[in-house]
Amino acid sequence: MSHFRTAIARLAIVSLAFTYSSSLQAASDDIEREFDVGTGGTLLIESDAGSIDINTWDQNSVRVRVRNPSGFKVDIDQRGDDVRVKADSRGGFFRIRRSSIRFVVNVPVDYNLELETGGGNIDVSDISGDVSVDTSGGNITIGTVSRGDVHADTSGGHIDIREVDGNVDADTSGGRITIGDVSGYVSADTSGGRITIGDVQGYILADTSGGNIEVGKGGSRVSLNTSGGTIRADWAIGALIADTSGGNIYLEGSDTSIEADTSGGNIVIEASNGPVNADTSGGSITVRGATGVVNADTSGGRIEVDLSAVRGDIGGSVELDTAGGDVTLRIPASLRATINARLNVSRRSRGDYRIYTDFPLTIREDNDEIVASGDLNGGGDRITLRTRNSDIHIVSVDN
Repeated sequence: MSHFRTAIARLAIVSLAFTYSSSLQAASDDIEREFDVGTGGTLLIESDAGSIDINTWDQNSVRVRVRNPSGFKVDIDQRGDDVRVKADSRGGFFRIRRSSIRFVVNVPVDYNLELETGGGNIDVSDISGDVSVDTSGGNITIGTVSRGDVHADTSGGHIDIREVDGNVDADTSGGRITIGDVSGYVSADTSGGRITIGDVQGYILADTSGGNIEVGKGGSRVSLNTSGGTIRADWAIGALIADTSGGNIYLEGSDTSIEADTSGGNIVIEASNGPVNADTSGGSITVRGATGVVNADTSGGRIEVDLSAVRGDIGGSVELDTAGGDVTLRIPASLRATINARLNVSRRSRGDYRIYTDFPLTIREDNDEIVASGDLNGGGDRITLRTRNSDIHIVSVDN
């Protein structure tokens, strides 16, 4: 009897081992499933890890292929026109780090995507629909998206998006962001990389903790901020705001207003149909084609402002102030304004400093200051110019 029980026990162990081996093999095998769907459905993928590749085709079906060498638990199901894929490593964080899995999916062109992976690249081809992708550690690449919004988030990688007929939200904790033309708004944020954006019909918000920012035309408000890089922007219909802690600023202009601030670089503004405020702690300021109020301040550089495009009055005051550099102001000969130009002289190492003017101003000199003041064409908006140990030029321009 005891021999019989021993034989039964051995048989059970062998059977259990065979069952476990078959289960492990099944879990490790590649998986392929295909579902008939209509357009406008949604593919949902949620995985602890792995890369995701999405391709579109001219079929009314979704084909899911999973390369699963690490034996993830994979569930695939369909609800209406939606297809859901969920993959679980069944081993916690340290198992995930040693595991690998890959998803390759074909979807109809008109389809929506919600993709999330704990660690891997996400690649999406051209598609028509909403796209939401999230990875905890990988690059995100998205082709042209028509008739849909895009949300892209990665904790450590680059984001590249071609063109979008909708809105874009892009966020990475450590990589560059590149976005093409967008019909809606763009919000882009990276903790360590450059940001490049094409023409945008809506507003633009771009923020990086360490890189350059370059954007095309903005259809609304444009706000650009970097902690260490150069900023370049094309024309903005709305307000244009540019702020960098260490780089140059180059702006084409705005229909509304411009604010430019850098802690260590030059500022160049090509034109503006509204007020301009420019401030740098260590560089020159150049404003061309301004049609109204200009306030420019630098702690160490020249200032050049061209107001020759003004028609009638300025519409407010103009203040140009530098702690050490030449100031040049070009204004129409017919402009109505009241000017006060002040030059402080504390040294004469390169000879005398002067205020040069094409207008009949009263000039007064004493040992450490030269002041030129007067009303142009009967007086009007106040223009104030200040510098130290440099020259001031007030130039008349026919318009």
